[in-house]
Amino acid sequence: MKRSIPKEIFTVVMIGTRRLKHLIITKSFIGILSISMYLVDLLMICTISWIYSFRENLEAHKFLCFSLSHSSTVYSVLPLPVLLAGALDYAAHRHLVVSWDSPGRTAGRCIVVLLMWALACCYSYMYTSAELLTIQYKEEMQALVCPVQDSTVVSYFNLNLFIAAGAILLLYCRGVPRWARLANKLSSKRGWLLDRQDLPPLFVSLTLCFILNWTPYLLMSVTCDLLGFAVPAYATVNLLWTACANSLLAGVAFWYSSDDLRPFCKLPDDICTWSFYWHLSKENYPASKINQKNP
Repeated sequence: MKRSIPKEIFTVVMIGTRRLKHLIITKSFIGILSISMYLVDLLMICTISWIYSFRENLEAHKFLCFSLSHSSTVYSVLPLPVLLAGALDYAAHRHLVVSWDSPGRTAGRCIVVLLMWALACCYSYMYTSAELLTIQYKEEMQALVCPVQDSTVVSYFNLNLFIAAGAILLLYCRGVPRWARLANKLSSKRGWLLDRQDLPPLFVSLTLCFILNWTPYLLMSVTCDLLGFAVPAYATVNLLWTACANSLLAGVAFWYSSDDLRPFCKLPDDICTWSFYWHLSKENYPASKINQKNP
């Protein structure tokens, strides 16, 4: 009987591909990596779905263990190089008004992404043990288990980021609700920032922007770690994490360049609206003009 990709998977692929075309994040190194990760995740889903159809065969279990073990190792070694390369990508693009999607820069990012995946696969090939293990499960029952790796870099990244952002906002907790309401008025075009008394420093405004967008993800990640949930690296190193890391790097780049370029920095970030929160610390400016300058 001929097997084919289920219609639901094909629909998800088509929707995801169409959405990726319209994302600004794809103009950065982390964005290119996110596209490659999306394709690798899709390949994993198709592979596991195909293996599951032969689940009665012991060889299928061995091949599944081989796939999951090597995938977890590859994903576990990616986060640190991704953070370093992403930071270098923003640092090399110091004047952020220059186009991010020039052909030369895009080709360079693609080469680095391919090299990163290749080195991770080589590391996995040399150091991963993908043997099925048999353990005693309850009484008179045995279970086949597969050794997989987690990602300590992602865990520490999310935990430290959550603690640092929370500590900054805690120091300015009295003004946070009012500043959030003012930023919401700007972002929804309902008003201007007229009262310049007791306004936050710029780094506090940008931290507020980041934490309002990424609290659910960071809270979920930190909660899983605190409760001791063992989550494999191929689940924790995902598109949410790459988007969160990109928002952090974009926020730092925006803070660094905002004094020279004001709020008109064109950043490859689809999540955080940094320009609106810039006005919580700087002079008044109409929201309509922000949208014209920084679409």
